[in-house]
Amino acid sequence: MSDTNTPLRFGIIGCGALGLVHAQRLSALPGVQVCAVSDPDAQAMQRVAGALAPGSSVAAFPDYRELLQMDGLDAVCINSPNRWHVEQLLASLDRKLHVLCEKPLTMIPDEVDRVVRAAEKAGTTVAIAYQSRYRRDSRILRRALQSGKWGKVTSIDVFSCEDWVTPNRGTWRHDPERCPGGFFADANGHQIDLLFWLTGLTPLSLQATIETRGTPVPMVTWGEARLGEGSRQSAIGSSENYPKSKRPEGTRNPKSEGVPFTFTFVGDAKHWREEISIQTEGADFVMHNTRLQWTDGSADLAPYPDPESDAPTGGDADTPDTAFVAALRGGPSVVSPPETVWPVLLFTLAALESARRGQRVEVV
Repeated sequence: MSDTNTPLRFGIIGCGALGLVHAQRLSALPGVQVCAVSDPDAQAMQRVAGALAPGSSVAAFPDYRELLQMDGLDAVCINSPNRWHVEQLLASLDRKLHVLCEKPLTMIPDEVDRVVRAAEKAGTTVAIAYQSRYRRDSRILRRALQSGKWGKVTSIDVFSCEDWVTPNRGTWRHDPERCPGGFFADANGHQIDLLFWLTGLTPLSLQATIETRGTPVPMVTWGEARLGEGSRQSAIGSSENYPKSKRPEGTRNPKSEGVPFTFTFVGDAKHWREEISIQTEGADFVMHNTRLQWTDGSADLAPYPDPESDAPTGGDADTPDTAFVAALRGGPSVVSPPETVWPVLLFTLAALESARRGQRVEVV
């Protein structure tokens, strides 16, 4: 669909807060029409439809399966509670539609394989909305780390906090059935995905502690992990080659070898903050609230120098929505196809298991 004069017609499945965000982003792009919405909540559908351009013709369907039967759709954006992501994605692929799906994709490894195979069969584009990959400073840091100029990564620390209690009380996000893994699996996938995407490292082993802090779901998670060097992440395509070959070549004892990674995720804070600190052999990098600073030891932390910064190209979209539409128009492929969820999923499952057992576990 490289002809930009041909409108791309989107359906929005799930009209909560993220459904509204994606609908507004997509409808603001040239040649994109949000022409249908679906949600069991009629008021939620009205809110999303009402936020689009005046005069927009938007069909509303309480059942997403009715939306998928609509003639003329090109793509859907899935923003429903996590439990239904795979079901709705597979149904969309049955209709040969392109799909932008909110994360997490699933907590069940076999379902990743099903989605990857279905996408290949449909021949359409599927992207997971890992928005941190599209930040300008994230792209700069990834290029710096993977250039080899600063040597190997030697240690990593990630801290993230926000109030995930007050706005979500009584909603599906506090329901273990609809949002398994709570704050850790739902929100912190952004930081975990970004870490693996930036460094190319893969998880080997970890020990985690999880507290619910008076809610029905995991709310605070902290621990320590070991990450292995290698390029296996970029080659991950299914559980057939990743979980069974869980360690990059040359890694012998994940309990004592590998890059140390400490993490703390706090869901009952009173403000939002994100800090990703990466040390390499030649420099330190700090991503504070999405802004990148660095030092090679010759001066204090400062923005990464302009000559090394982001080169303007047509493929450097700043949101998953922009990148997804660009890919559908014949631009660069999406950077977060469904198979890229493997490191995040396996790390998340291992952390939940470690917390349950109270001991260190290997990531398998």
